[in-house]
Amino acid sequence: MDMRFGLCISSIMLALCVAVPSLGLPDVSAESQSAVVKAVKLVGPTVVNIDTVSRPQGSIFDSFFFGEPMPQKGQGSGWVYDGQNGYVVTNEHVIEGADQITVTLPDNKQFQGKVIGKDWLCDIAVVKITGNGLPSVKLGADKTPEIGSWAIAIGNPFGLQNTVTVGVVSATGRTVDTSDGRKIENAIQTDAAINFGNSGGPLCDISGNLIGMNAAVKVEAQGLGFAIPVATIREIVPQLIAKGKVIRPWTGFTPIDFTAKMAQRLGMDYVEGVIIKVYKGFAADDAQLVTGDVLVEAAGKPVKTVKELEAIIKPLKVGDRLQLVAVHEGKKSKFTVVLGEMPEQ
Repeated sequence: MDMRFGLCISSIMLALCVAVPSLGLPDVSAESQSAVVKAVKLVGPTVVNIDTVSRPQGSIFDSFFFGEPMPQKGQGSGWVYDGQNGYVVTNEHVIEGADQITVTLPDNKQFQGKVIGKDWLCDIAVVKITGNGLPSVKLGADKTPEIGSWAIAIGNPFGLQNTVTVGVVSATGRTVDTSDGRKIENAIQTDAAINFGNSGGPLCDISGNLIGMNAAVKVEAQGLGFAIPVATIREIVPQLIAKGKVIRPWTGFTPIDFTAKMAQRLGMDYVEGVIIKVYKGFAADDAQLVTGDVLVEAAGKPVKTVKELEAIIKPLKVGDRLQLVAVHEGKKSKFTVVLGEMPEQ
C-alpha cells in the first residue's frame, strides 16, 4: 500500500489511513469466542503481507541537479485466492504504481510478486507468486451477510502480521466514494477495526469464510470500515486472471441527474431526465450526441434519474445497441449508441 494516501483529506479514505478502533464489543459466550479462534486458525495461514517500492520518474533537469527521487515504500495486506497456482488477491490501490512487490507469507517466506491483472474501478488486483501448494481462502456465498453477524478482519496493520480484529456487519449495500475517485458498490460496513496496512486483507464470517476484502475507512468516525463484497470478488478475479483486466461496456458519456435549478442556471427548459457529458471519440460522440443533451428515454423506457439509466445499461455488453431519446438542440430526437469498451483509467 502506498503511503502517499495518508495525505488524503477526503471524508472517505482508503484503508491505509488510520482508523479509530471501535468502542468495544458486547459480551460473548465461550462458544462464540471458540468459534472466532477456529475461524482465525482457518484464515490466518492464507493472509499475506505486501510490501511495495515505487520509483517516481523525475524530469531530466531534476535528476541532473537534484539526483534521482527517493523510492517510495508502501505496505498492505492480501490473501491467497488460489494456492496451487500462486494467485494472491489484494486492493488495486495497494500495488498501484509499484515497481517492486514483495509478498510475505505467515511463515516469513518471501516471494517477488507480479501483477497479472488489476481493476482500478473495483479496487481489486491479482498478484502471482511462484509458491504453490499454499492454503487458500474459502469464499463465502454470494448472499448478503446478515446485519449484526460476526465480522473478523485479518491483516498486517503497521506491518504487524496476522493481526485480528473482531466486530459485526454494521450495514450492507453501501456505496462508498473513496478519496481517489473510486466507487465501491454494495460495500459491507463493519465496526471491526481497520488500520494502516489492513487494505487488501480478508473480512470473514464466524465460519472462516471470506465475505469481503477490507478496502476503506471513514477516518473522522469510530468503527466505520468498508469491505468489497465477496460477490464482486467472485465476479472480477477470474476475469483478471484470464484477461488481466475487466472488459466493461461504455456509452461514452457521463450522466448527471437533471434538476430544475440546473436547467435555470444553464438557460434551458426543464424536462425530467438525465443530462450528459459526452467524450470525444467514443460511442456517444459517434452517435452524434453532445454534451448538454438530456436523455429522457433509454431502451424504450422513461429515464428520470441516473439510477434508472444505470439499471438499463448494466446488463448490456460491448457491441450492444442502446436506443436513446434525448432533448437535443431544443427538441426530442432518437439516437442509437453502439456500446464500446470502457477505457482503463
